[in-house]
Amino acid sequence: MLTLCLLFLAAGGLLTVGVAVYWHYVGNLLERDAVEQIVSAGNETAESFRRALEADQRIVDTIAITVQNNYPWRKTNQLERFLNLQVKYNEFDNLGIIPLSGDVLLARSVELDNTWLQHILTETLKEETYLSSRYTNPANGRSVLVVAASLHDGLKPVGVLFALVPTERYKSLLTLPSAGESGISYVISPSGELQAAGRTMTSTNMLELLSWADFSKEYPFSALREQVKNGEPIFMRYRLGGRSQLLYGVSLQVNGWYLLSILSTDFIQAQAQHLTGVSLMLFAFIVLLFGLLVLYMFRLRAYSNYQLFKTAFVDNLTGVDNLNRMIQLFPDRVRGVKESAALAIFDILKFKAINDMLGYERGNQILQRVALVLQANLTSGEHVCRSAADNFVLLLSFNDRKDLRARLNHLITLVRRDCTAAETFMMVNSVFGVYELAEPVPFYIALDRARLALENAKRSSAKEVQFYDEKDRHRILRERQLEGMMEQALADGSFALMLQPKIGFQSGRMEGAEVLVRWYQPDRGLVRPDDFIPLFEKNGFILKLDMFILSQSAKLLAKWYHEGKEQVPLSVNFSRLHLNDSRYIPQMSKLVDEHQVPHRLIEVELTETVILNNRELAQSVVRGLHNKGFSVAMDDFGSGYSSLNVLKSLQFDSIKLDKEFLSGSEQNETARKVVQGAVEMIKSIGATVVAEGVETADQAEFLRRIGCDVAQGYYFSRPLPVKEFEQLLLPRSTEK
Repeated sequence: MLTLCLLFLAAGGLLTVGVAVYWHYVGNLLERDAVEQIVSAGNETAESFRRALEADQRIVDTIAITVQNNYPWRKTNQLERFLNLQVKYNEFDNLGIIPLSGDVLLARSVELDNTWLQHILTETLKEETYLSSRYTNPANGRSVLVVAASLHDGLKPVGVLFALVPTERYKSLLTLPSAGESGISYVISPSGELQAAGRTMTSTNMLELLSWADFSKEYPFSALREQVKNGEPIFMRYRLGGRSQLLYGVSLQVNGWYLLSILSTDFIQAQAQHLTGVSLMLFAFIVLLFGLLVLYMFRLRAYSNYQLFKTAFVDNLTGVDNLNRMIQLFPDRVRGVKESAALAIFDILKFKAINDMLGYERGNQILQRVALVLQANLTSGEHVCRSAADNFVLLLSFNDRKDLRARLNHLITLVRRDCTAAETFMMVNSVFGVYELAEPVPFYIALDRARLALENAKRSSAKEVQFYDEKDRHRILRERQLEGMMEQALADGSFALMLQPKIGFQSGRMEGAEVLVRWYQPDRGLVRPDDFIPLFEKNGFILKLDMFILSQSAKLLAKWYHEGKEQVPLSVNFSRLHLNDSRYIPQMSKLVDEHQVPHRLIEVELTETVILNNRELAQSVVRGLHNKGFSVAMDDFGSGYSSLNVLKSLQFDSIKLDKEFLSGSEQNETARKVVQGAVEMIKSIGATVVAEGVETADQAEFLRRIGCDVAQGYYFSRPLPVKEFEQLLLPRSTEK
């Protein structure tokens, strides 16, 4: 009996030690999880808050477009009703117009400080948009932010539209849901002034409140204040009011604001205490329930493993596996597929717009339906997981590519039919990128190749299913190389100008030149414009390159003047991206004026497709260029589908016939009549006709005979380096 008691006591002692060690381990694990949680949740909250501010700015910008389209504002009653409707629909506190001259117009009449209104007007006109610090609405005492956008009549500013957005609407974004009431976030200015918070605060300055806290010597309060001021990320521990807190901060990159996320460690202690209580209770009943305890521990362990499995391998939103599970299963599943195997990535087109217009809850419902559709259409041995956002990865078996394409197109149809949000007109359109597993490759390589195919599918309007092509990988690698070199190449002068002369049919003389750009790499030689111009259009670097070409062109014209040579007009091509930049024309004028070059010597070439994308904006830009004395040419006439409509609405100084428009006209009488008709029509509206790509004597003679004014092409001259081109220039004294 004594021996049995000793055995039970020994077992109980061992169990107690085990429970203590287990409790200590779980406590440490919970605390590490809490640290990871606050960092992850803080970053997600910062991103969500930035997106919310961007969404409010887009709403104000959209309203501003409607308001400025009705300028001048004569029917104020209708405008007030419109503003009131927008206030109600968007849950603003107020909405108003501050004109450059005249009275302020408000959706809801209230006395506002005129000095404050003038401040909003001034700040908004500086940057086109404005976001204020927290302000108290005199109408209801609520805390609001001011979101504003400038109003224009053409290019001329006429006022500002502003909205009072209650900070209460950001409250739900500034909580840490997974921590319950223990976690909260605050948006502060560099000085600590509270801008928005996840709960109502009595203090208006978080740094002053935290100055009372007990920080460690390693990370004192002064370090927090300094890093907030500098916008640097920070993680600290401190005690305030007897409670231990975790603090994570990150810059919002908006107005110099900073996000502080604070998580109390009380919930860690509560969980640890709970485990301790359970352990003590188990110890109290150890003698009577030892056998049951062992069984319970096994069950507890099994449940814990199940929870860990769900956390590690299951997507919480859709219930399908996550990418970690796919990585784990991939080698065995590929070996188990009897036919050929393929890795496919599914993506919903413009899913961000669905979230913005329908809300994240509706967007989540769509993702859940998509997961059900994809999972329901798998066969034995196949697998699906959600990798991120609206992307799903599928491991599929197939017999041939044609059957696989048909199957994926059928899946796209099912998603469009079954997953489109009810009571809306927004169709859920999707695409697939597919990599056929023809050889054993690691999962991430296969995934990257499927992603390349997905990018092609998203760019293509013709095919919703795209298969990986090895050429795509080489293209991406080449583009990354070029992007890594482009800034330094511009600084080093690796971009060189080439000038292709324009010859007048009547005079027989050179009457101008088109400026082209070439990129010379010391180790690779010439990079074709087709390889880098579309890339620069995509990444925005074309804006810098275009202005560099303009500056170099103006510099050449100034040089020719000082050397006593004739200054022939130079035509410079500009990207469509400039049309959306209000600084485009002022920046052009400044660059040309720096070299004291007359504006009439610079001709701006805009392609037909650029103009067609936004005709009203193009009309405004063409008018602005003419007002500054620049001439404007439409390039590639005849390459699009609406050239006649463009000619009707826009006034160009010259029209350049696309070389493809002329192709085949030598042998085709109908084509010759079309070209002749186009030339006569262009000349009838007073524009100069320029023919591009003239390569033969027959083409030149035909164009001269039908009245074309100017020709450009290899028949007359190839594009020339600057030094060779300058040899063609006459002394300035010979100009008539």
